Amino acid sequence: MRKFICLVYFSVFGIFFGNAQEQESEIFTLEEFLAMVKRHHPIVAQANLDLSAAEAKLLKSRGAFDPKLEGGMKEKNFHGTEYYSLWHGTFKIPTWYGIDLKAGYEQNEGYYLNPENTTPDDGLWSAGVNIRLAQGLLYNERMNNLKQAKIFQEQSQVERNIQVNQVLADATKAYADWVYYFQNATVYDEFLENAIIRFDGISTSSRLGETPAIDTVETMITVRKRRLDLKQAQLKLQKAKLALSNYLWIEDIPIELEDRMIPSPETLDFTSVLGIEQLLGNATDIEDHPKLQSLNYDLESYDLDIRLKRNKLLPKIDVEYNFLSEEIDEPDYINTNNYKAGVKVSFPLFLRKERGDLRLSKVKREQAEYKLSENAWKLSNKIKATEREILSLQEQMAIVTNIVDESEIMVEAEKRLFEMGESSIFYINTRENKLIDSILKMNKINNELNLAIAKLFETLRIEYENQ
Repeated sequence: MRKFICLVYFSVFGIFFGNAQEQESEIFTLEEFLAMVKRHHPIVAQANLDLSAAEAKLLKSRGAFDPKLEGGMKEKNFHGTEYYSLWHGTFKIPTWYGIDLKAGYEQNEGYYLNPENTTPDDGLWSAGVNIRLAQGLLYNERMNNLKQAKIFQEQSQVERNIQVNQVLADATKAYADWVYYFQNATVYDEFLENAIIRFDGISTSSRLGETPAIDTVETMITVRKRRLDLKQAQLKLQKAKLALSNYLWIEDIPIELEDRMIPSPETLDFTSVLGIEQLLGNATDIEDHPKLQSLNYDLESYDLDIRLKRNKLLPKIDVEYNFLSEEIDEPDYINTNNYKAGVKVSFPLFLRKERGDLRLSKVKREQAEYKLSENAWKLSNKIKATEREILSLQEQMAIVTNIVDESEIMVEAEKRLFEMGESSIFYINTRENKLIDSILKMNKINNELNLAIAKLFETLRIEYENQ
């Protein structure tokens, strides 16, 4: 992994020199690739920022329960006369329920001071409580906002995992295509080399008069055709490498895959790398699926909203009571005969706005329930379909592997017949072409299998951990 990162940096900054064809190949495994994607890809970083935003929203909601210190003064002087001078300070402690604890101090004086603002010379201390007896007592806006923020934070974690999973699934598909086109290019390269060796042998034999000259022409046609097939395969491989490079980033710098890097061997098992090997055939238990978890968080949010809207149907009854005292340091400063109290009542007669809000909240929750049921059913069917696709492709892979093995036997047998003079170049080329078609078919089925496994990983939305 470190070697790959160093080589990439060298390529980006022009320090690494040399012909890629002369360099020794190095395997770039799927595990290394996905680890790089999960660590450096911009969408993963963006998903982490969304999670940070949810944490900031939770912090903001908790601020509604922070103690608050307030104070101020107001005065008026005219023609040398102090009409009034008002000074007040308040310390307020919100609690979880609709109860606020308060303490305050005020000192007022002036020639034209309003009598209700009159205080002793040393000021007036107060300590009391503000209680919302009906609406807002057991449930209120600040409680609702905090609970909603906690749900949003948990939902953001789930959504973050979903976004990361989507990136990893898409990256896995790109890696599978890279493997596919690399295998095809390798096949064409290998059989081109065989065709060139055969052409050299037939040319020599033709010059010695041992084989017909037409065989030289036929072998040359085969060489040209396979060279053309190789060029086309290399072009597709280059496109696949560029598609793979879309997921390669290091420290916010996009990088391109080195030509010397090759994919994992054909024996690569995508199911074990992605961590879904143990889930095959038993993936229909979707209760803990992240997508459904996110929808369940929506339901919880709507439940809180309905609870708040129901609370809005209650009348507003705010009661305030404050003990008053001139001396804060005296043990008996709280005298029930010295107090300031008040009550405020408010209640809409028809409650049309409140009832409408409640009904809208219930409708939204019902819609969320339908959406949850629909997604659960679709998800279950999609998982079953993908599992059956994987099982079918595994069976096809076993069949086509046997075909390849048997085709290789036929090619070798045809070569022995040619050496004994009982066959021709035409039959050898025909056998090899069928072998090439079989190998390409095997590569295609293997690619479809890997893509199906990646699709199952994408559907299951499990969190990938580097093994």
